[in-house]
Amino acid sequence: MMYNCRRQDKGVALNVMALEILYLPYLLKLETGGIIVMNPHAVYAARASRRKVVVDLMDFWSCEADRLHLNVMDYKFLKKANLVIAWSKAIYEILNKLGISVEYLPFGVDLSEFDPLSVPSSLFLEKYPHVSDKVRVAYSGGVWEVGGRDVLGVEKLVKAFKLVEEKEKNVVLLLQTSPRVVELARSYGIKNVVKIERTPTYNDPLRLSFFRAADIMVMTGSRYPAVYLAERTTMFQYMASGNVIVAESTLGARGVLEHGKDAYIIELDQPIKLAEAILELAKDEGLRKYLGKNARVKLERSYTWEKLAERARKLLESV
Repeated sequence: MMYNCRRQDKGVALNVMALEILYLPYLLKLETGGIIVMNPHAVYAARASRRKVVVDLMDFWSCEADRLHLNVMDYKFLKKANLVIAWSKAIYEILNKLGISVEYLPFGVDLSEFDPLSVPSSLFLEKYPHVSDKVRVAYSGGVWEVGGRDVLGVEKLVKAFKLVEEKEKNVVLLLQTSPRVVELARSYGIKNVVKIERTPTYNDPLRLSFFRAADIMVMTGSRYPAVYLAERTTMFQYMASGNVIVAESTLGARGVLEHGKDAYIIELDQPIKLAEAILELAKDEGLRKYLGKNARVKLERSYTWEKLAERARKLLESV
C-alpha cells in the first residue's frame, strides 16, 4: 500500500523535508499548544515545535489511479500526527489498520445554509415549465478528468439515460454540470435532456428549488481512489433534498447509504443497471418517496453540522 512516489503537490522526499524545515520558524511564533493542518503538511514542523497536530485529511492522495498506493512521506506524516480526521468510514478503516491515530468525522451538510426543503419547488418549475409534467432525473456536480478519464463517472449516466428514453418517454434528464456532458447527451440522440444553469453559489435559491423539484437524484462513481472511498458533499446535499438517490456502489456511498432503506444502490460501472433502477423508480412513486424520506431522516439524525459540531469539539478536546 505504501509507495515511494510523488505527492499530490508533486514533491519528493528531499523537497518535502525542506518545506517542513521552512514551516518551523513560523510555527514557533504561534502561541498555541496545538495546530490543525489540512492534509499531511507541516506535521513534522509542528511536532518539532513541541505542539500537538491534528490533520484534517480533506484529500486522500493515491499515487496510482486504479488502486490505493500511499506516498511514503504522507504515511510517515500521518503516523506522526496526534490525530487524523478522516471524512469517510472507508478511509478511516484503511488508516486505522495502518496503526494511524484516526477518527471518522463526516462532512455532512449545514441545513441552516443548504436546505432544499426551505425553498418551494415552484421557483424552479416556473423557470423550466416544460419539465413539470415529467419524472425528473437530476444530476448536479462537476466533471473531473484524470489522464483523460472521467473519474466521476458522469458519462455512464448519459449512456444509461439513452436506454431509459427508449423505453419511457415521460422522463427527463436534468443536468447541472459541464456543457460538455450536455453536448455528449445530445450526441447520443437523447431528446429529453435539459441543461440547468449553474448558479452563483452552491445554495442559491434556484439550485435549492431544483433539488426539491427533482424526483430522482443520481450519484455516479468510479474506482479512482479519491472517488471510490469518498463520502461526497453531493451525496449529503442529495440527502437533504428528500428525494430518492440512485448511487453507484462505492465504499464511500455504502458507508452512509443503505440499499432498500434510504437509497437505491446499483453495481458500479453498469449503465444497464442504472437504467433499470431509473425506470423502476420512475414507475414507483411510493418507493421514491419512501427512500427519499428515509435519506432525509438519516441526514437530520446523524449528518447535520449541528450534530457534527459537538462531535468535532469532543474529538479536538481529546487530543
